[in-house]
Amino acid sequence: MKSKKGFTVVELLVTLALISIIVVMSLRVGESVTANSRITGLINNFLADFSQAKLVASAENRYVAVTFAADGRSYSILKQTDVSSYVDWTLIKTVEPLSDRSFCTAADVSDFAVNSTGEVRSLPININASPAGVILKFFIRKKQGTPTDEIAYNRTIQIFPYGGLKVEKK
Repeated sequence: MKSKKGFTVVELLVTLALISIIVVMSLRVGESVTANSRITGLINNFLADFSQAKLVASAENRYVAVTFAADGRSYSILKQTDVSSYVDWTLIKTVEPLSDRSFCTAADVSDFAVNSTGEVRSLPININASPAGVILKFFIRKKQGTPTDEIAYNRTIQIFPYGGLKVEKK
């Protein structure tokens, strides 16, 4: 007849080490999934706001502008106050997609406006120049999102001169 034996210290330590490895790996996967979903949400919300800007421009027959904050934490949507002036704007809304961190730098984005026909122009508007598309680069940084942290996910949005869009993973 066999006697019941308990686990030895070595067996307990091996089990504890294996459980620790599994927990650490699942935390890393969880961080990755969270960062990826945050950048996807950021892009989807921006694309929805751009569509809204095009609709407002079309409905009101005026330019609607998208401007980015210098700190890279927000963007604003503004509409032309007077159709004869390209310098007076009324705020529609300000969006802060990632409340705890920046999602772009001033070098990676440029302010632009869209008109009632879908033409995209850089700000300040030069009505004599041809419409010009813009390229916007958004990102999520690893860890706490400080400017020295490595970038975990990049997305580039290309807005073509007549309002078409292309989103690329980098």
